[in-house]
Amino acid sequence: MEKNAWLFRNRYFTSEELSLIKSIAFQYWSAGRKKIATIICEKLKWHGFNGRLKVIPCLEVLRKMEKQGLVVLPPIKPCGGYHQLKPLRNDQVNFKKPAGKITGAIELMAEIRFELVQTKKENNLWRYLIQSYHYLGYTRPVGRHLKYFVYLGDRLVALISFSDGIYHHHLRDNWLGWDEKTRAIQRHLIINNNRFLILPWVKIKNLGSKILALAAKIVLSDWQTRYGYRPQFFETFVDIQRFKGTVYKAANWQYLGRTKGQGRRGAKYFFHGKVRDYYIYPLRRH
Repeated sequence: MEKNAWLFRNRYFTSEELSLIKSIAFQYWSAGRKKIATIICEKLKWHGFNGRLKVIPCLEVLRKMEKQGLVVLPPIKPCGGYHQLKPLRNDQVNFKKPAGKITGAIELMAEIRFELVQTKKENNLWRYLIQSYHYLGYTRPVGRHLKYFVYLGDRLVALISFSDGIYHHHLRDNWLGWDEKTRAIQRHLIINNNRFLILPWVKIKNLGSKILALAAKIVLSDWQTRYGYRPQFFETFVDIQRFKGTVYKAANWQYLGRTKGQGRRGAKYFFHGKVRDYYIYPLRRH
């Protein structure tokens, strides 16, 4: 690896590539940021596993490069493009909260079913519920991801989503026996359960572990359909100040240990103080 290389979005950019990016930004200035990102992906052969150009991740990289003074980009257009998300209002999604609690024995209730979020209307409702009832709120997903509504019969009871796994973590990489080279090749095989919300008026014992058990089958198939390959592991982080990881333990996820409360910006680490438990779940035997 070149000494003067910059890490963004799990990819190192050499000084030669940075010079190319600057040249493309200058040459296609009037065409806008998306066009610039598309051409950069073509020149660098930056594709996803489904063969598509990674334009959205590239746009994020360009924003970070600009923030660090590495490149100069054309101004963001007033319509379209990247913008800060504003919280959605209830009147924008017309969600009606149930009058009472949803209770009962899971064994006597209707079948659990997953509905993949696909339309703009569905995405807005998913976003509104996560922003309103999940302690982490909603953030714009970057990279590969799937979002689901989870129903008991016709009653919405939970929301869950999966995204690309984290770049690396010593607990996971040591457990898998990965060195840096192996991780670079196989990291895409791990996907992260980044949001899981059982709606606060739903009080059904064992519902969480049942949902996670079904997710292992449904998400695997849907990920294959959308992205062209089958993941091999789920991972997640549990905030120890709020939860005990009970649903993950009940669904046979494996506890690997506790984090050190550190995060990463680019190639640098910082202490944020949010200590979490790390869990992993193999999606295939051996």
